[in-house]
Amino acid sequence: MNEFEQKLFQSDFSAKDLRKLKDMLTRDENKLYTPQSLVQEISKRFWAGIICMATLTSVFIYGVAKGHQQSLISYAIVLMVGAVVVYLVIPMNLAWKSYKFTRACKR
Repeated sequence: MNEFEQKLFQSDFSAKDLRKLKDMLTRDENKLYTPQSLVQEISKRFWAGIICMATLTSVFIYGVAKGHQQSLISYAIVLMVGAVVVYLVIPMNLAWKSYKFTRACKR
């Protein structure tokens, strides 16, 4: 384990999280990233995930508030599928930990 990985491990990253980061680095589209730049990129995705989840939730709340009872199930399905897609596209757990790590390093 190198020095940067030890810093990550001390900052709430688990061994499983570090393994995921290494797997991301070995993908062809990520060959240009270093571990430091990958963590910064993932931390930027955190806010994108939050915005997507907030948008999905607001659409669901709008549907409930307007009283579209016949469409309530459709809104719920869209919310659940959307949340799964956001979670898979943006690894929110890693994004949150990366966001906290980069904020702590800037201080």
